[in-house]
Amino acid sequence: MSGSVFSETLQQITDTKLYELSKKRAVFEAKKASTLSSIGSQADPIERLVDLSNGVKESFGIRLDKDGKVLTNLTKHPHLEVQLKNLDRFLAQARSDPSVSIKTLADWEENLLRHLEIQSLKFQYATLYGQLVTEWLSGDQKKGGDKEEDTEMGEAFEDVGSTAKLKSKEEWETKAFEPAHVDVNSLSGYLEVLFGLAESEQDQFSKKRRQALQKLREEVEDFEVDISRPDQLNNGNLRWTIQGLMSSELLTNEKREVLKDFLGNPVILSEIADVLNLRLAALESWGWGPNGVSVEQRRKISGVYSIHMHEDVLQAIFLQYIGVKWSVFFKKALTSFRKTEGAWTSLHKDIPEHEKRRLEYYLGPVHRRRSLQKERQKLYNNEYFVARLLSRVNEVIETVDGEVEANFDNCFESLAVGSRNRKRKKLFALRSLASKTDAVDSYSPSEPEFCSDEEEDDEVNTSKPAKTPMQLKQQVVHLLSTEIAINKKLHGGITAFHAVFEEWESLLPHETICTILRFLGVSQAWIGFFTQYLQAPLRLMGEGHESSKIRRRGIPTSHALSDVLGETVLFCLDLTVNQAASGQPLWRYNDDLWFWSPDHNTAVAAWKAVEGFASATGTSINPRKTGSVRISEKQESQLEINEVLPQEGIRWGFLFLSPHTGRFEIDQKMVDKHIDELRKQLNDKYSVFSFIQTWNAFAAKFFSSNFGKSANCFGRQHVDDMLATHKRIQQQIFSSDSGNGRMGTSSSIIGYLRETIEQRFDIKNVPDGYFYFPVDLGGLDLQSPFISLLQIRDSVLESHDSLFKDMFETEHEAYTRFKNRFISGTVNRKQTSNPQWRPEAQHDRDNFLDIAEFVSHREDLGIITDESAPHDILWVFQQLMAQPVEESIDEVPELQTGLAQLKPGGQAIKQQWHDMDATWRWITAMYGPEIVERFGGLSIVDSGLLPMGMVGLLREKRVTWQG
Repeated sequence: MSGSVFSETLQQITDTKLYELSKKRAVFEAKKASTLSSIGSQADPIERLVDLSNGVKESFGIRLDKDGKVLTNLTKHPHLEVQLKNLDRFLAQARSDPSVSIKTLADWEENLLRHLEIQSLKFQYATLYGQLVTEWLSGDQKKGGDKEEDTEMGEAFEDVGSTAKLKSKEEWETKAFEPAHVDVNSLSGYLEVLFGLAESEQDQFSKKRRQALQKLREEVEDFEVDISRPDQLNNGNLRWTIQGLMSSELLTNEKREVLKDFLGNPVILSEIADVLNLRLAALESWGWGPNGVSVEQRRKISGVYSIHMHEDVLQAIFLQYIGVKWSVFFKKALTSFRKTEGAWTSLHKDIPEHEKRRLEYYLGPVHRRRSLQKERQKLYNNEYFVARLLSRVNEVIETVDGEVEANFDNCFESLAVGSRNRKRKKLFALRSLASKTDAVDSYSPSEPEFCSDEEEDDEVNTSKPAKTPMQLKQQVVHLLSTEIAINKKLHGGITAFHAVFEEWESLLPHETICTILRFLGVSQAWIGFFTQYLQAPLRLMGEGHESSKIRRRGIPTSHALSDVLGETVLFCLDLTVNQAASGQPLWRYNDDLWFWSPDHNTAVAAWKAVEGFASATGTSINPRKTGSVRISEKQESQLEINEVLPQEGIRWGFLFLSPHTGRFEIDQKMVDKHIDELRKQLNDKYSVFSFIQTWNAFAAKFFSSNFGKSANCFGRQHVDDMLATHKRIQQQIFSSDSGNGRMGTSSSIIGYLRETIEQRFDIKNVPDGYFYFPVDLGGLDLQSPFISLLQIRDSVLESHDSLFKDMFETEHEAYTRFKNRFISGTVNRKQTSNPQWRPEAQHDRDNFLDIAEFVSHREDLGIITDESAPHDILWVFQQLMAQPVEESIDEVPELQTGLAQLKPGGQAIKQQWHDMDATWRWITAMYGPEIVERFGGLSIVDSGLLPMGMVGLLREKRVTWQG
């Protein structure tokens, strides 16, 4: 079934459900009105109750046996069935027993009337739900009554009048079809130096790199043989190929529906496998087709326009399969290169032999089982090394609508770039090859470890889901914040830089890609295929195929194969910085670079390595997104930054790093710009559901993601800043002086939605819980950024000082223990690397080392070995990186019955309190009592009456951002 047919069928089902709902409601209301009319003329309370009971039975369709007795468990109202069955017997008592009071009869009557009113309310809200879905299906066809475009069900909104959009299109067209003119010979020379081919045969360290390169080339050759096997595509690997493709941003909503149909049809999968096997067998003649590939501009939530290709579905599946296979291969092969001893410099500090012997003499065996450097290295290896490559073929990198990094470049068109930076902008592309050789000459070998009780643990845990791109970016900001705190205390300061390449996907030279792939051992046959892939004939949507032009630079967006090509190029940057910075890693995700070091000169060397790489590869750094800081422990002292480093500050998302405090703070001016953008996007959404979808993606996800994830390194003040900013966002959007007349007189998102529903559908006093409850219970699933923040606020550290106080106290206690052991002559030297070694000076033999020497290698060695969980520097690091635990709301006793009545398997609010996540517990506890009071339970409507299939389909569609 095609996607369009599927949608049409779902539309028919939706229409049928809504029609049946209207009939059921009409029948119920007619019977209810008849019942109320009949009891209104009945004076006798018992007979009135009998008439009411009979009317309720008829209204709810309660089944009776031939004697008129209630049959239970035959409707969706089991509790009402039991109540009515019991009431028949109680009425028999009331007729005979004069002690049955009028009040008791009145209570029974009130209870039955409440059932009728609740059911009317459920029908009313079910009808409202249907009306809201119908409104959503029609799209945002009106905004103030005169908007005609359908922005929900259609493709990307085309606003040809948008200056930014036209400018972006023109810039792309002027660059995409012109080659970059890379000096291939210079790049080849750069690679030879980088991988040790230009060094002497006697140079052992260059020899290690050459050997690792040769092994990599052999692995590439073997892989090419493997991927060329005939008939390798089948239904099984097509499934993971399609699932990975569906998670990308490449496809339109309609094509996603088509792929869903493919997954459920093994016959179609088999046919597709046959076709793609034929294509793979004829790889040398593969092409994009005679008509070229259409492309469109898409606006991201951040305001950036990107170019997306619209290849056909079979082409997309074919390229996804090849991309994933190469991705998994290169992830494994490049990891093997990194783990080759001598080819990649370890982060572990090289401790001089004499210092090792002294430590062992005074302390006994010193281990590396537990060390901060080991933790840093493991974190880099597992989560940041060539992170865009896949660890396994069925790995899916999930993206959430709204989780996109804010683009501060767009917010500050008049951003002043320092004069030194303007001069240096030219240097980004003009660095000589001499600087590149400097970057790799600083390679220094690592000494063999002593008392190393464990192998380096950097294997990827495939059972643990990979972090999303946003999570990795948020984590690296946590890392820098943590390292600032640690290095200020231990080393007196830190130097850091953050850089982003200039339009990496749009401008990456094809010559650079092919030269590096060829250098790494990729055959000419595959180079030819990659060249065909890169040099796609492109035409803008709506233009004829005769307007196609051959792309000469840049890589296709949202393709797994593009990730492979980009990461293999950037692997060379990782290696360059690794050697220039003596093992200090470049914390990189795609083209987003972070580096820091307590040694200012090391940071300068790393930056020179980045510039050398950019010059050699024909790429450039975006100076407006690049900056550096040098932070001192003493806030009053402003340390000079080497002029080689970028002179602007460090930013990420809505955060900027204060060089004075060392804290990441929210840039409120940048927030103001995006508040205006949110207001514009909300104005474009007429339907309630699309309004909420936009609010959830922009206000709850986009803003929250770019404020940074709460962590101890940010402190409690960061949480308070986020709460205050979210409050300000909502107040400005819905304030009377916001210039947004469509928001009416509301002062909050709830107020606006309540007013809107009242005006459009004539339903008053909508309860707050209706907006926040999940859709499977009949709610609108509005997301609140306040709830998650309030749950963790009190768990976040107010200050870092207590951590370092504990650490220094623990070190002093350990120092005293070791000193007493030395004085008593009980140091165990049998397991040291040289038990017979003694200091030359008698004074040193007799006197314990001072505390400065004791802690001099605290980041490399586990010196506090007497405790199972020592409060050492690694513990401080882990505490600073820790994200706060949500403090859950206690279970509300009066909700137990309502929870028990829920159907099992709910996705959000569940029968068992502790099966819910903390946010849904909060929502249930805060809004549940009113929902139970109004609707007789936690289900606002009967889900069987709702068009949940259509709602699910619409919710899967990504928000279309208007430009």
